[in-house]
Amino acid sequence: MSPFDKPAAIFAAVILGFAGTGVAMGMPLLVGAMADSLGFGEQELGWLASSDMTGLLIGSMLTSLVVARANRRTLAAVGLILVILANYFSTQSTDLVPLMMSRLGAGIGAGICYSTCTASLAGSHNSARTFSILLFVLVVMNAFIFYVFPMINERWGVNGLFMFYLFEAVPILLILPLLPRYCSQEENTAVAMADADASSIKSKIPELLPRLCLVAVFSFYILVGAYWAFIERAGVAADLSSEFISGTLTWGQIFSLTGTLLAVWLARRFGQSKPLLFALMIMIITMLILAVSVDAITFFFSVFSFSFFWIFIDVFQLGTLSNIDHSGRYAAMVPACQGAAQAIAPTMAGILLSYQLGFSSVMIMCALATAVALYIYFDVYRRLLQIAPDVADSD
Repeated sequence: MSPFDKPAAIFAAVILGFAGTGVAMGMPLLVGAMADSLGFGEQELGWLASSDMTGLLIGSMLTSLVVARANRRTLAAVGLILVILANYFSTQSTDLVPLMMSRLGAGIGAGICYSTCTASLAGSHNSARTFSILLFVLVVMNAFIFYVFPMINERWGVNGLFMFYLFEAVPILLILPLLPRYCSQEENTAVAMADADASSIKSKIPELLPRLCLVAVFSFYILVGAYWAFIERAGVAADLSSEFISGTLTWGQIFSLTGTLLAVWLARRFGQSKPLLFALMIMIITMLILAVSVDAITFFFSVFSFSFFWIFIDVFQLGTLSNIDHSGRYAAMVPACQGAAQAIAPTMAGILLSYQLGFSSVMIMCALATAVALYIYFDVYRRLLQIAPDVADSD
């Protein structure tokens, strides 16, 4: 058994994912808390959200360059320490620029943690199952976040949320010894085998295809970054109650758990490409419906649809790249692409809102970005059917 397939290694990587995704998943309530506690406007909130996501990009890019050979326990420890320190410093200043710097540092730490997590899981032999486990656990954790954040914000304000992220990261340091670190002969052999698998696949699959998949990840996460940063604000603008907004976001996260379970079953029956294309089409329709009108019904529908298909799509995006490249090099770059898009998207949405174009313009932007991802994945699937049909429809 590869060290990456051991239950303890999968457990450690999944728990490490908490520190890497917590801020991104909790962004709507974090943005709302910063607006309430600190009084920032929409554009400033976009800059702050982008600071976290820019840090995620930087941390992920740096990690992807060294993760194949570096000690992953050390990488994860560095990331967690950055998360802890940056969230502490976020509580020390209410000025925009110092807070942006603190959020940038928190994002860098999160990027290191998440990229190390995905690279480790990509080395397993059943990618759809492994990434479904990751996303299932993360959704449970983030449903808990949406449940407790309003209570924390009501009592302690945004500083309470920063401290939540700090205290979340501390105990994760204790499970790092379970993470493979490529020091033993067994682990080095596993890396060599993964590299050999990657070379074998590259003999049939051109480098262009996994790179196109990364572009598609970036494009899809323009939707994620813009929608997720401002959906809470869109609900407030539509005069929806804070209880309804928070409850919908929480139950939407819980409902999305079914997406992780369904993804494994569909992957075994239809492969990964066909369900991915279908899910992207549904996401486009969801954004267009919300662009027409934001009310209680469309808000509820969009949150549930987005939450379900976001997780669903992530399983297949990571699984597709893992099937193309078992070494994990491209899967390790996924957080960088996600971070880049989520760094740009809130600022883009904030600019549209600052020009008084309304939340409909943000949703149209989201739909267009998803359409680009749909086109790219369709083209990749068509090419794989011609040159490597076993990979095109693999699970």
